[in-house]
Amino acid sequence: MDAKDVCIEIENDEFYSKFLVDSVKPLIGENISVSDQVNKLAVGIEKLSKSLEKQVLDKHNDLLTQASHISDLEAMLESVRGQVQNLLKGAEKLKDRVHSPYSTLEKQTLMLERVQITCNLLRHTSKILVSWNKLSSVKDNPAKEAMILFELNELISDYNFEGITILDDVIKQVECRKTDLLNNATDLLQSSLLSGDKTKLLQCFKVFHNLQCTEEQIKVTVDSILNDLRKEISTALNVQMVSIEVKKSSSGRVAPGKANIMNAHDFKVKLWDNIEKLFKVDVYNSCTKVVMLQNVVNELHAIGNFRNISKHFWNNLFLIFSAELEKSPLTVNQSVEIDFPKLLKCFNELLSRLKCRDLEMNRSSLSRWENAFLSKSLGKLLEPVRTMWHLNQVPNMDQIDNAVRVIAEALSISLGDKQLSISLANSVAKSIKQMNMEAEQRMSLDSDVAQIIEPPTSAQQKNADLCNTLYYFSSQIKRVLMNMNSMLPQESIQIVQNSLKDISSMPVLQLFAETIKNSLFLILMTMHDEPDLTRGDDPTNKSLSCSPYMKELQQFVSRCKDIYLSMFQEKSALDDCCVNISKACVECFIQHVCNVRPLTKFGRVKLQIDCQQLETALSPLVNDITELGDHYRQLKALQLIFGKTPQEIAKSQCEGASLPYSMVMMFLFSFAGPQLIAPHTCAGWNIPKLMNWLDSHRNEWDRLEFVAGALQRYQNHVRQNQIVAYDEVYPILLQLLEDGRNSLKKFSGNCGC
Repeated sequence: MDAKDVCIEIENDEFYSKFLVDSVKPLIGENISVSDQVNKLAVGIEKLSKSLEKQVLDKHNDLLTQASHISDLEAMLESVRGQVQNLLKGAEKLKDRVHSPYSTLEKQTLMLERVQITCNLLRHTSKILVSWNKLSSVKDNPAKEAMILFELNELISDYNFEGITILDDVIKQVECRKTDLLNNATDLLQSSLLSGDKTKLLQCFKVFHNLQCTEEQIKVTVDSILNDLRKEISTALNVQMVSIEVKKSSSGRVAPGKANIMNAHDFKVKLWDNIEKLFKVDVYNSCTKVVMLQNVVNELHAIGNFRNISKHFWNNLFLIFSAELEKSPLTVNQSVEIDFPKLLKCFNELLSRLKCRDLEMNRSSLSRWENAFLSKSLGKLLEPVRTMWHLNQVPNMDQIDNAVRVIAEALSISLGDKQLSISLANSVAKSIKQMNMEAEQRMSLDSDVAQIIEPPTSAQQKNADLCNTLYYFSSQIKRVLMNMNSMLPQESIQIVQNSLKDISSMPVLQLFAETIKNSLFLILMTMHDEPDLTRGDDPTNKSLSCSPYMKELQQFVSRCKDIYLSMFQEKSALDDCCVNISKACVECFIQHVCNVRPLTKFGRVKLQIDCQQLETALSPLVNDITELGDHYRQLKALQLIFGKTPQEIAKSQCEGASLPYSMVMMFLFSFAGPQLIAPHTCAGWNIPKLMNWLDSHRNEWDRLEFVAGALQRYQNHVRQNQIVAYDEVYPILLQLLEDGRNSLKKFSGNCGC
């Protein structure tokens, strides 16, 4: 059997395989007896032995060759070992040759080092003694003495001079002199800050600089000032101390029924006296010390960068004050919240007295009390507004005056502090917005509140009263702003003024304006039914009056102004409303006049008189008719063309008349014969439809094209009917059409359209 097969047989055998595993467990089985196991093991061992013998016989030549190779290897290893021994002996000799010079060099280096240390000690000792001898000559110059002492201290700290008896006494005296000099300079610093002696303060810092302790001394000095100031602030805000002082000051009073009220008032007065005294004396003195300290340090540029001493002190002052205030009792905090502007005034007055540009208010540390004050201020501003609307549908003047007084007080208490003024202005704006909102909620804007037939209804009167109330409220606030204009910041004034822009009587007046304009349009529509406009007799040397529709117009305008519009007191809004109505009336009048068909010479004279009377009719609305601007100029231009021929009208139009080309052309159709039909007649429209079209098509180009359509239709009619000559007005209309188009093109080019 092959050796490989023997191995496989043993590995696969259940009994033999147990002996191939590393285990401490017993290999004796339960089903086979011990003798059988021993016999089986013997059989297996015999198989392995035979397999080994067979392999040895098969490969005995290879084994002999390997055995010979092993002997060769052992000979080579023996040779290598001998060479290693020789190498170790050589290395040992080399070590002896290197070690001796190294030891000698090491000893010499150590000796040299000691010589150098000794030389340095002698050199430093010499320098120390020379510098020490210099001290005697600079006793009266602390700055130079400090410089020498610092140099001595540096020299002494470089080496250990223990055992050098010649320096023992010097080292002790150097330390003592340095301590004495520093103490003297510190004492002089404190006294100089108290007396404000800038010269001595400069000397102190020269000493500190030369001793290299400037930063430490500045920190100690500023911290000392802050600690002292913290105690003063704590004392000023100490409610027990304040109460004791109040009791002492009111001990002689006898008022049992008012004891608590007076005590609370006296406590508040005494507290603010303490705070104001604190800022005027203690805080101011501390700040002046630090500012002087900062100025002196700034002059000594060589001592380092200490540019923010006063800023850091100022910021710490706010932090300390706010911290002490937070620790104070509730009564103190409430007093500060109520009278927070007084606290800001103390800080602002302190800044103005110090005259230091680098310092500015650190409001973040006071935000808690400022926010509480603003919250209470907003409540005070809104309270009178809510109360007046809660009690009445329309507030009376006394209630409005009370609200305005509260607003004026809120604006006045912020004088001197821009940011607080702006914050209070925003609160005032909220109060104004609340006032406007309350009034708008009570106004009625339905269509029936603009009726102009019957006397004013209760709803109309209520709307007018609400508008007048808002106007009075707005005008009183504007008067307050005017009186305080030089004291309040412009930003605050602008905030309040912007909030007043929403208060106007215009929305209600606009309802009346629309109703009045519609009625005016209906009255002007009756112009086309006037028989005098078509009369054929000569009006020369006849005394003529205005048309009946114009008389009706005059009466209507006067009635609307006296009965309805006069209810409103806001002059600016009323004037805007009246001007709006007047412009609409003039525009509608011109459109109707230019489209009256037929129109005789007598009718033109009547319309000319009506033009003059229209100014009288509108006089209740506008005192000066020239305020209507282009509309007034167009009315005057219309008044002039009634006595002119078509050729003269066209010439005046080319010379720059104010009337639009489209209206002039529509008017010239009244001079033409029956074949040259008016534009709206060509379109099959009546006068109301024409007016609606003109109102919705205000673009002059559209109107010119509308007239051009009628001219084109007339041209077609002439050609179709082979009429020999055109109407004499037709060429004039064509020329005006061309001029009107060119004028619009030129205008569009100049505008960059």
